[in-house]
Amino acid sequence: MSTGSYDVAIVGAGPAGCIAAKVATQHGLKTIVFDSRNHIGKPVQCGEFLPIPEELKNIFPNSARIARLADVPKKFITNRTSKLMLSSPSNHQFEFSLISNIIDRAKYDPYLAEQAEAEGAHIHLQTTVIRRTDSNLLILRNKSGRQIINAKVIIGADGAQSRIAQSIGASYQNKAHDLSPAIQFVMTNIECDPNTTEMYFGHQIAPGGYAWVIPKSETMVNIGLGFRRAFTFTSENAFSYLQRFISSHPANIQRMKKGKILRKSGAIIPMGGPLSKTYSDSVLLVGDAAGHVMASNGGGIPTALGGGELAGIAAAQHIHQNQPLCWYEAAWKTEFGEELSSALGILRIADKIMISDSLTDWCMRLAGPRYLQKLIRCRLPFPVRFASKTFVKLLALLSSF
Repeated sequence: MSTGSYDVAIVGAGPAGCIAAKVATQHGLKTIVFDSRNHIGKPVQCGEFLPIPEELKNIFPNSARIARLADVPKKFITNRTSKLMLSSPSNHQFEFSLISNIIDRAKYDPYLAEQAEAEGAHIHLQTTVIRRTDSNLLILRNKSGRQIINAKVIIGADGAQSRIAQSIGASYQNKAHDLSPAIQFVMTNIECDPNTTEMYFGHQIAPGGYAWVIPKSETMVNIGLGFRRAFTFTSENAFSYLQRFISSHPANIQRMKKGKILRKSGAIIPMGGPLSKTYSDSVLLVGDAAGHVMASNGGGIPTALGGGELAGIAAAQHIHQNQPLCWYEAAWKTEFGEELSSALGILRIADKIMISDSLTDWCMRLAGPRYLQKLIRCRLPFPVRFASKTFVKLLALLSSF
């Protein structure tokens, strides 16, 4: 059993963890990062869809930080889409402009890790966190056996089922409602429009979620879906839903016939909004571990980047200036908290609608591209409370017929 002492220990070497590590070391902090995987960036567990900086300035108007950090080097961009197409359960399609980069996470994530290491951070792979103690010890397991690390600040960047979050009592109470199992295939030999990202809604497609087709090139796509168990009436898993979507949906029957699966991956996406508390006296939570995902669309890369940088700054200010870590929560709420709150409000309204395919179809047609694009961008055309009450009344009226 070996031991070590650090200023900052980070659990998880995704974008949030690596950005936090880079910033912490830039501020002179002795920083170590742990990740359970064999390789950073693999397996790829997201759709790799990232709106361009100009779009992110619109989505997050209070955070110039996010737009700056999302300016990904061209060598990590495999495609750029200009449109988003939403398809209702009856296959009515609604299209609007949303310019986005499709990035190669298998290459981009290692690049972020290399930047952190260049600043002096130490990254250890194939290392699993067993638990965090109240005295801020990390009990770890790797090839060499058990290891104990002491850190002044621990940053949890370890995903939706974060052990670091659980150690400070932060977690979702209703996992079937707030956590979304997701699965994705990378497929080639597909005839697709390289300019358009597609989203498909419907209870038979992805109950409580949606399916996506994200073009990595003219012949290669990320195709996947996320659903929520609370909205299912069967014991089907994500793999079963995706197989049916690929083989049976009218949009896919022809273009997927010659498709070849190159890779498969799965993940858990937090859809319950930010956790009620994303810090303690000695812990910070970032990215999926903090619930920093746009619940109206499932995107989490922009907020992972922004939250990661804020966490690195907060750790440095805490250690060098004795500033309480509550500064971090106030900072992310100022920069992107309103958008995450609106996105969660949108999802809660959608939850009342998505139980019925006919109602989902009717509401999407009523909203049209004008309002659907606002919802995807985490914007409600009216306050969340008003919207919620309005839709509850509308549902009651519709159910009376």
